[in-house]
Amino acid sequence: MYEHPYLASAVTAHEQEQLAADAERRRQLRERADQIVPRAAGPVRRFGRRMLRAVTGPRDVVSISPRDRGADAGGPADRRVPDGRVPGVREPASAR
Repeated sequence: MYEHPYLASAVTAHEQEQLAADAERRRQLRERADQIVPRAAGPVRRFGRRMLRAVTGPRDVVSISPRDRGADAGGPADRRVPDGRVPGVREPASAR
């Protein structure tokens, strides 16, 4: 039914302590920004990168069309398979 006044004041006091602690933590981070060292990628970050790479394709794929490269460039246009695809070159996910 009704909240006890002590409960409301205790919650308010706890929230104010949390806000003060967060402000202090942010102040320390700003003052010591040069001491922050990024952590090595853990299993979740590595898995996320692997999934992102699977969706977007490898980084070494060049998205220059064969027409822009020229016919004598000897690029992937020379390696087309009968259905018109180029082996090793991934098309965007929207084209699939």
